[in-house]
Amino acid sequence: MKRLVLLGGGHAHIEVLHDLALHPETARNATLVTPYPWLTYSGMMPGLFAGHYDIDQCTVDLRALAERAQVTLVQAGAIRVDTADREVVCDNGARVPYDVLSLDVGTVSFASDVRGVERHAVVMRPLERAVKGWSDTIVRAREGRIGAVTVVGGGAAGVELALAMEYRLRQELGLAWAHVRVVTNTGLVVPEFPAGARRRLAAKLRRRNIGTHTGSAVMEVGPDYVRLEQGLEFTSDAVFWATGGAAHPWIRASGFSTDERGFLLTDDRLRSVSHPDVFGAGDCAAVQGRPHAKAGVFAVRAGPALAANLRAAVAGGELHPHVTHPRYLALVSTGNRHAVAVWNGLAWEGDWVWNWKDRIDRAFVARYGTTGDRR
Repeated sequence: MKRLVLLGGGHAHIEVLHDLALHPETARNATLVTPYPWLTYSGMMPGLFAGHYDIDQCTVDLRALAERAQVTLVQAGAIRVDTADREVVCDNGARVPYDVLSLDVGTVSFASDVRGVERHAVVMRPLERAVKGWSDTIVRAREGRIGAVTVVGGGAAGVELALAMEYRLRQELGLAWAHVRVVTNTGLVVPEFPAGARRRLAAKLRRRNIGTHTGSAVMEVGPDYVRLEQGLEFTSDAVFWATGGAAHPWIRASGFSTDERGFLLTDDRLRSVSHPDVFGAGDCAAVQGRPHAKAGVFAVRAGPALAANLRAAVAGGELHPHVTHPRYLALVSTGNRHAVAVWNGLAWEGDWVWNWKDRIDRAFVARYGTTGDRR
């Protein structure tokens, strides 16, 4: 039986684990390698930050999923893939051999050469680090030690985060609520969205007195300040780095073919174009000739196809293409159980959009059984 290794516990791989539980003959020699024994579901993070969810409601128990599928769990992160010897080299010194390997490791935060980010900012990837950073910020806010919070990144993730933070801090601090600002090097917020959605979200930011500083690249993050390239400096008691995700450097360093940004390049069967024994899905991978946004929905869509092709690769069967439309529904929460929906150039908003998003998110987590045990 070929050795199957799932590297990373992302959105596509939890569907693979679910599938392996239904096909135990494939899972007989399978291993999951992941630094955390749970998946923190990104779609529910704004609700968690706003105080609408507890952390256990936002996690999927990877250990329980692996046990159900009879898959061995190795709790470690990867630092390299030795493609010659077919081994995953882990940060704890372990080497996990494979015959078929699948990557679903997400991205790392893109900080470029900005001074002080790693030391003084809370990067949003991995999400586990961001959750702890926000929890610490809430404790400091209750102690009266938070006056201003800066979110670096003006895409949908950054704007959603800022709105959630403002709402939560206002609930916690009342009239003494902290000021929240968004800083972005783009010329406007949520540039990836159509004009109607941008107007709605920009109006939300203004109405909630969230400062927006566009066309402003951050040069340095200090213990209590953020300095911009233009020389402007803001006092900031907490900084959250929510810029776009970057590829793990070890993907390219391992010798895999990548796109220009360093993401694993795959064919439409989700198989590496340079290493036919390696597959990839989610934000860490890019399908050759079929670009799409880095959004969790594409990993979710790829999950069933990836599971089927991994089973086929292990058994020597036929692989089937996975082709998905680049269009997707975006549901952006605005902090107060309200959300904006974006689809095909159109935008809607209302409490009903939040309720819609809430049902989708809860159903996704519930599909995979018990929530994560974070003890």
